Amino acid sequence: MTAPGQAQAPKWLRRSSASQPFVATVCSGGDLDRALAALGAELGELQVSAQRRLAANACDLTFESQPGRAWALFQTLREKLCDADVYVQPVSERGKRLLICDMDMTIVAAETLDEVAAALGMGERIAAITARAMHGEIDFNEALRERIAMLAGQPEQVFHDVARQVRLNPGAENLVAGATAAGVHTILISGGFTQVAQPIARRLGFDEVHCNRLELESGQLTGRVREPIINADLKCQVLQQRAQARGLTLRDCCAIGDGANDLPMLTAAGLGIGYHAKPVLRAATSCHIDASDLDSALYFMGVDPTDNSGDTILNSP
Repeated sequence: MTAPGQAQAPKWLRRSSASQPFVATVCSGGDLDRALAALGAELGELQVSAQRRLAANACDLTFESQPGRAWALFQTLREKLCDADVYVQPVSERGKRLLICDMDMTIVAAETLDEVAAALGMGERIAAITARAMHGEIDFNEALRERIAMLAGQPEQVFHDVARQVRLNPGAENLVAGATAAGVHTILISGGFTQVAQPIARRLGFDEVHCNRLELESGQLTGRVREPIINADLKCQVLQQRAQARGLTLRDCCAIGDGANDLPMLTAAGLGIGYHAKPVLRAATSCHIDASDLDSALYFMGVDPTDNSGDTILNSP
């Protein structure tokens, strides 16, 4: 967990100092009742006006507060609720309408290029470069070109094999299904490649997918990547462009990622969620998912994860 003093202040803290309705969302990876009891103890003089059970492991509590007091409460909760993910925000900030997600180590439980390299016997060499890029230690474009150059002459088929074998992170299916049912536009964006990202996007039902493209000759890699490269800046540009095209503001958007190349996208979105975030991303974001599953993002976004009949479409945790 990030220590309270290290949590990055959210945008809403700078927008107003007036007392207003806030919502504390708790998504437990353990005992939800215990987490709610801890929350109740920290609320002090703040009166809860509503409590809504969202799922077996998730609950909203609405209360009136000044932003500074709500921010202090959030920081304390982040320190104390070690087996739960929590976020506090003004009620007015909820109801996101666009969701953009990184793929590797966010939607899927792997760095897919590392998986390709491992299948070809180059795993350690390429994974070391990947790790440095994801921690923001080296330029993403250079790291990508270097790794793909090492795969020159290798068959494209290995990427297709990885796409079939890669595991989804817990809650990924529920996240996309719940967002879609609530009318949220969903985008998968990845520094990975078409051969993996497109099948994952189809499998989960993303509305759009943006990813890198390999240069190929006769079914083999040339060792080059086609332009433009989906890097940190381009991820943010896609978010901005797709929001504008749909008549949305960035405040209407949620972005989820894990690494340094997701940072501009997460900080631009109205809600940026770090999923098991690398240190550089964790330090720059306030909303994190560490103890629960990806579908917790639905509750932080404030979307209604039910279909038109009112039946819950999420699988039980």
